[in-house]
Amino acid sequence: MRLLVKNLLLLAMLAGVAMLLARGFPRIEQGTDFPEFYAAAHMVREGVGRQLYNAAAQREFQARYTGRVGTYFNHPPFELLVYLPLARWPIERAYLLWSLLNVGLLLVTARILAPYVLPQWDWRLPAAGAWLFAPVLLNLIQGQDSVLLLLLLTLTFAALKRERPLLAGALLACGLFKFHLVLPIAAVALFAKRWRLLAGFAAVGILLALVSAAISGWGWFVAYAQFLVEMSGLPLAGIHPKEMANLRGLIALLFPASAWTPLTAASSLLILGCAIWNSNRAGTDLSFANAVMAATLVSYHLSPHDLSLLLLPMALLWRQSSTASLPEWLRWVQQITLISLFLPPLHVFLLVGHVYGYVGVLTLIMFLASVTGAYLSTRQQPEA
Repeated sequence: MRLLVKNLLLLAMLAGVAMLLARGFPRIEQGTDFPEFYAAAHMVREGVGRQLYNAAAQREFQARYTGRVGTYFNHPPFELLVYLPLARWPIERAYLLWSLLNVGLLLVTARILAPYVLPQWDWRLPAAGAWLFAPVLLNLIQGQDSVLLLLLLTLTFAALKRERPLLAGALLACGLFKFHLVLPIAAVALFAKRWRLLAGFAAVGILLALVSAAISGWGWFVAYAQFLVEMSGLPLAGIHPKEMANLRGLIALLFPASAWTPLTAASSLLILGCAIWNSNRAGTDLSFANAVMAATLVSYHLSPHDLSLLLLPMALLWRQSSTASLPEWLRWVQQITLISLFLPPLHVFLLVGHVYGYVGVLTLIMFLASVTGAYLSTRQQPEA
């Protein structure tokens, strides 16, 4: 009975948050991303999926079904299979259902991850605490899909812990709707020679490409690539490098525009190199945590809500800093950085100032501290 009460209280609290947002949707709709997914789902539902990457067609469907014109749907076609059922309802109800689904996804994520990082705690506590992480709240408000990717990465990690690399690769490929965040993780696996993981990844990737072709025609890949190239020149594209909490955003804030591309490319290769080196020396927990952090840092595009993915490496690193034999200074660096990332005022201040890219400093410190910890651990191991 006590267990049932705990579950109901947690579910009621989180459902209340989702319903509160849904009630305010008419007021906040102009600033959310959900309408772009909703309108794109209507395009597929009405059989015009071949025009999915026509900006004018997207604007027309947004105006027709959402009453506004905003940012564009810029993900691969297969992701709309998730949103198609929601297109059956008016947008306000669809947003409520999507918000409730996001609550459920986060609960499942916490339930899966808790035994690996907080085995002595009740999983409901970290599930409730996750909502204090500003990017998760932003994901819920925006009606975005970052929590869905967080769940897929958590399932990938769990499959690796159970030594099922083929399944892990298949689950990782399901996150290709944000390919700019998933492909760097696959690249780390490639250089680490995780062949079974890559086999699962490739098989599901090909299947999703075929699903996309069924939705948008065989020329979808070329049309999609052209759309991504042209998107920065479209009105309301929503591309603001200085608000990206990654290497691109940090470099845009700190250096003149002429230096952005070469510095971003060089630093991205360096970060990926560190993640690859670490994957060959550290255990599953650290190597996967570092791969996820590296992916957020080197991604070409990163919205504030995408930092929801950091909950996975943050949880794994907190576990390591509490249990591993790390130097005291390194333990303090890790824990202070993790706590700082959880401070809502920091996120609000940087968002309001349109300099959210500075959050990338904390991610970078967390990544470098983790790699340093892995290096020190290998040095402490006795030689065979």
